[in-house]
Amino acid sequence: MLQGYIANKWGNKMFEHDMAKIVKKHAFWSALIMFFPTFGLGLILYCYVLWHMYYALCERCNTNLKLSTVIVGIVINIIIAIIVNIVLSWFPIIGWLGTGFIVYLQFYMSGKAYIETLRKLSL
Repeated sequence: MLQGYIANKWGNKMFEHDMAKIVKKHAFWSALIMFFPTFGLGLILYCYVLWHMYYALCERCNTNLKLSTVIVGIVINIIIAIIVNIVLSWFPIIGWLGTGFIVYLQFYMSGKAYIETLRKLSL
């Protein structure tokens, strides 16, 4: 229910429907990964999902994934995920839900920013 509300309220209006699907799917999985306390394993899986999202967006745009275009986004996303995870881990259940929600929104914003970067590259 919450995923559908966020996706329809902000996600689909930000970028094309196909690209929105890619980001929705990856945002859902990353939020689910970060929701459960996995003691560090979640961050590794989170990085994988993030890289996969960038790769899928590049595939959709028929371009190559370049390290130089995503390294800053990866670093920022990982720092945010670590900080949010550490801070909210002190609050069982509510903190876990909060972490999942913030990571979900983070993927939307990250996906939007990367799509804008891809658009500028194609100009």
